[in-house]
Amino acid sequence: MLRIRRFLPLLLALAVATGCSDSSDDVVVAYDDCNLPPERIEIFASDSGIEFVRTPAACFEGLEDFRYNANYVLVDGMRMHYVEAGPSNGEVVLMLHGQPSWSYLYRKMIPVFAEAGYRVIAADHIGMGRSDKPIDPRVHEYDRQVAWNRAFIDALGLTDITLFVQDWGSLIGLRVAGENPDLFARIVIANGNLPAIPPGVNPFTLPVFEFAESQPDVVTFFTGRTGNEADRFQQWIEYAASAPFQFAADVVQFASLVELGPAELAAYDAPYPSEIYRAAIRAFPSMLAGINGQTLPALDALGKYNKPFLALAGKFDPGLGAEAVQNGWIERVPGAQGFDHRRYDAAHFIQEDVGAEMAADVVRFMRATPTPRAGPLYNLRYCEILLFRPDPGGIQAEVYNTIGLNDCPQAQWDALDADAVAAEFGALRAERNGPRFWVLDVIRPLAGDAPPVPGFGSIETFGGIDMRLGGVVSLGSIGNGEAQPYVVNAVQRNTLFTFAAGRRIYELHGPDGARYVMQSMSRIRDPGLEIYELAQLADRLDLPPGWRFTSRVLAEELRLVADGLAQVIIDDFTNTYQRAE
Repeated sequence: MLRIRRFLPLLLALAVATGCSDSSDDVVVAYDDCNLPPERIEIFASDSGIEFVRTPAACFEGLEDFRYNANYVLVDGMRMHYVEAGPSNGEVVLMLHGQPSWSYLYRKMIPVFAEAGYRVIAADHIGMGRSDKPIDPRVHEYDRQVAWNRAFIDALGLTDITLFVQDWGSLIGLRVAGENPDLFARIVIANGNLPAIPPGVNPFTLPVFEFAESQPDVVTFFTGRTGNEADRFQQWIEYAASAPFQFAADVVQFASLVELGPAELAAYDAPYPSEIYRAAIRAFPSMLAGINGQTLPALDALGKYNKPFLALAGKFDPGLGAEAVQNGWIERVPGAQGFDHRRYDAAHFIQEDVGAEMAADVVRFMRATPTPRAGPLYNLRYCEILLFRPDPGGIQAEVYNTIGLNDCPQAQWDALDADAVAAEFGALRAERNGPRFWVLDVIRPLAGDAPPVPGFGSIETFGGIDMRLGGVVSLGSIGNGEAQPYVVNAVQRNTLFTFAAGRRIYELHGPDGARYVMQSMSRIRDPGLEIYELAQLADRLDLPPGWRFTSRVLAEELRLVADGLAQVIIDDFTNTYQRAE
């Protein structure tokens, strides 16, 4: 329950005054005056003891191009504000701003997403915008802001989120995404990063939060910084903590190419009418001093993130927009492969410079990467036994698999004796093929077709593991019955393989123009191979001359038909691919 620590005479019904919503039963306070004297400013306290203020609603009246209702959720006893547009049942686009801006920064992008049919949510970090504002700068700690943003997502019940982050929105949002990847369908960063600072090596120190009248104006400060990158950022930490004047609009203008009008500049300053409201924008830079290893698990998880990831940047942002930063994310995240990671004619506040253009690019990215609805086979573990027998054309292999019967228990699989299996079933030899994992979604037999081989579907037991006959592979004149990489083998089967729209696929392209789509991943040669690593497999394959490997995300469902015969190849890791017509 919210507690009002000091009562002052001006209490109005905020919901009536602004048309906003507040699901709590706490006392709601609004003012008819934006520039209240200090003695009339209400100071609230949460149950956890955080003292905070609320910017008067009057400060936000008549904002240019930002006439959205105010919405709130309670986070740690404080109201966290967000604007929302677009259909309530649309896919969610969550946008997180940095410092010293607020959700107003996204006013050029929100309409583009909403008109495209997406539910767009632009949040204000606690301490910024229309959110409640703790008055002690030391309350604004990195871990706490991360927790508040995760609580915000939980309070709204958001899932399948497309995350758009910039500046401090990326340091906060990327950590939330890395720690909770299943909540996010796509990630877009624009002039963003998540620093890897191991414990004990953080070069930054906390400032003294005292105003210094000697601090210069924003332009003089930024153009006068000296030293290396860490030195310059430490200077920013100290400047933000001690500047005695309002600097939000000046910073946004300095780090944008476009010339902001008076109304736009006033809007950036609107949340912070006097010193007591500015603790967050003073403290945010110093939160970097509180990073000591806690970003590392999120970075590791993002290195395995296989869903669509877009890294955008402004050419004129020498820090977070640097090519090295952008390329670092493209190389780190498997899901970044195959996309157009643009560099715009923009500065740090890229939303101001190219907001509408960038939003349109993100809409195209989203439409080209529909959220896949995983079929029953995707990432399903299975194993195979191949029984080799003589064939008039050379060697053929009967292929038995565990699909639909079991997941090939590792202990039994390790104990399976291939020579004993060959002797038991009268085969020239037997070969263990697995464990394997499907990278497709559904396999269906073609309706009305006769079984491609005698006994198709029959079940046998190999070393205590039940398997079903699924097909026969003709291996031509290979004398020892061992398939060779990048050599086409004919597999007798009548099947329809389906890859869901939005699924990332992996393809080999032969010198003759033939295209082969990976159907299953193998752990035979590399027992630690994971699906998220497949997007970067080109760096590990020993491709013959004329062959190449690519990866892309499907904009629509892909179907591969084997009408009696499929052309199949393997790569160096024995991953299998079927030819696509």
